[in-house]
Amino acid sequence: MKHLITFTKLELLNLFGINVYKHVKDPAEKKRKTFLGVTLLIVALILGGYLASGAYALTILGAGDKIPMLYSLLSCIFILMFGAFKAKANLYREKDLAFLASLPVKSLPIVTARLIRSYAENALLNVLLILPAFLLSGILGNHGIAFFLNLALALLILPVFPTALTAWFGILISAVTARNRHKVLTETALALILGVGAMILPIFFLPHGSSDDLQLIFSGNATSAEVTRELSLQVTKAFEDFEADFPLAKHWGSLFLGENLGGFLLYGLASLILFLLTALVIGKNFFAISAKLFPQTEHRAFHITEIQSRTVLTALIQKEARRYFSCGIYVTNTIFGPVLGVVFAISLGFFDPMTLFPGAENLPLELNPQAGIPFLLGMFFSLMTLTASSISMEGKNWWILQSLPVSAKDVMHAKLLFNFLFLAPFYVLTEIILLFTVQADLLARLWLLLVPAAAILFSVTFGLLINKKLPKFQWESATEVVKQSAATGISMLSLFVILLPGVGAMLLKGSLIHLATLGFIAVIGAATFLIYRKVIA
Repeated sequence: MKHLITFTKLELLNLFGINVYKHVKDPAEKKRKTFLGVTLLIVALILGGYLASGAYALTILGAGDKIPMLYSLLSCIFILMFGAFKAKANLYREKDLAFLASLPVKSLPIVTARLIRSYAENALLNVLLILPAFLLSGILGNHGIAFFLNLALALLILPVFPTALTAWFGILISAVTARNRHKVLTETALALILGVGAMILPIFFLPHGSSDDLQLIFSGNATSAEVTRELSLQVTKAFEDFEADFPLAKHWGSLFLGENLGGFLLYGLASLILFLLTALVIGKNFFAISAKLFPQTEHRAFHITEIQSRTVLTALIQKEARRYFSCGIYVTNTIFGPVLGVVFAISLGFFDPMTLFPGAENLPLELNPQAGIPFLLGMFFSLMTLTASSISMEGKNWWILQSLPVSAKDVMHAKLLFNFLFLAPFYVLTEIILLFTVQADLLARLWLLLVPAAAILFSVTFGLLINKKLPKFQWESATEVVKQSAATGISMLSLFVILLPGVGAMLLKGSLIHLATLGFIAVIGAATFLIYRKVIA
């Protein structure tokens, strides 16, 4: 027990850099980390407000009793999706494996402490996802004390089950990739299958029926009460269809409404048993499992055959490519957006974007979804840039670049150019596909070319600037840099710079669309130039 308390304390102190912040001596560094913490807190509050607004809309439409079922299910899905590929980094760390094996301690407290750390991370995510919605549902729905008691229990119990599952998913994914010669390629393929599958799967769960019933909502003669009533009917029908297809969903939702406290406690007990069994089984075999997940590879004999010279910039770009394609986490997280862009371009050949807005022809404003397609494509290509992590990925080797007889400008140019070279095939393929899947005039076709290109230039340059300002050189695994670093999170705010003008363009018509799009390209181009000047300074 003493060892468990010690290891758990160490794991929790290292959570989100708490220990580093506590003992940092440099006032400037302390101030920077404080500013970063406040920024992340604001982002979390914005996300919480967005989720709460969705819960408020469901309550107004008479589906407030479905909020616990829906949001708790979403919380479990998010924890499973993000935790499956973090499990290897959280539980099976190759760097300190030899050190831990040499200590006079058993492996069980080590694994249990790391599972508790994963649980703490998932519990914080769970609080962010369900607390605002549950509170709003409880207050507006006039639920009794049992509901709020269930809420307190849900914040503690809900993450236990998915945390235990992700530990086993981590073993499975790591075992598959470790036994494969092309480890990074295999990990990337698995991530794309899971990610794209998770986005396509909900299509099969949509409510049955046509969109004809929604025409009343957009008719000019409909009152606000009629609109609310019709939307309420459609939302109710959607949940009824979902519960008819998945009867367990209804029972799942009842666990969080205070109607079945005994069932909820039983679920919590089952989750705890699975958690303890996971800790016991993995803990007893931790070093054996880790040895299987990190097999020793034998390198072929190295012979110098020919020495070739390269320009400084070419050599640096090749170095970026080798670092990138040697890290599965880096590849899987940054390739997802471009792949979605290609998939979206293909999907445009099978449906008209106007069908996403039934009855839009009756709106007082003319809605033109076609004008938003270039901006949506730009968003896909800017989802997570390589540059937002490229400086941090140098880690403890950053001093090597600083000691080389190369200028900082060359280093930054190499990181920018490699990101552009990485996105270029996806961009070109998307534009070729759009020639066959989208019918557009000459100007609209020009915006399909220029808007995504401008978005790529801006997001890549902005990502490098943020990573330059907020580097993270001390990390135990690449997951901390690619998924959890401040630079990655803040750089993704550039998506709003791309999407919001796209929403505005959809509400315009005629030549105003072209003027607004041209204005967007000019403004974002100027911003990119200014950011670029700051990056290479």
